[in-house]
Amino acid sequence: MIGAMLRARTAALFAALSGAASPAAAQGRVWDYRFDAGEPPMAYLGYGVPETDDSLGGFHCAAHSGAVTVFISETDGKQKAGKAATAIFAVGETQTKIAGKLAPNEEAGVPSFEGRIAADDPILPAMARGDKLVVTVGGSKQAAPLKGAGAKIGKFIDACGKK
Repeated sequence: MIGAMLRARTAALFAALSGAASPAAAQGRVWDYRFDAGEPPMAYLGYGVPETDDSLGGFHCAAHSGAVTVFISETDGKQKAGKAATAIFAVGETQTKIAGKLAPNEEAGVPSFEGRIAADDPILPAMARGDKLVVTVGGSKQAAPLKGAGAKIGKFIDACGKK
């Protein structure tokens, strides 16, 4: 029951930040941090165009759980939903491989990726002080600038870390 509620809340956030991206819309993407004090309290960090379906994806966690779920809206057409996959997140020299699975994304026509990392994974603080996040899933490679996002990423790290 709680898992279904968390997926519904996560889907609601990413509905505001995710979906198929046009090149023109991608220019308006920004980092967004939100904290939902509901039960359980959840923190969200996403990169997309506010109030649209355009997003690279994002992260969420139950507050102080020590675990972060990673979501990438689109992979590539060669990937198959339901299969295991690995995402590689890189910021400068810092790189993390994230095991996960591919989920159907009918709107985009290509699968989405979902995986989990520890809240203290080195990629998160690297994002807070880095210039660009590069995400690779199979043949799909996407980038997100990190300039000006450090404070939001820092809040997310604080919200997700174990007390």
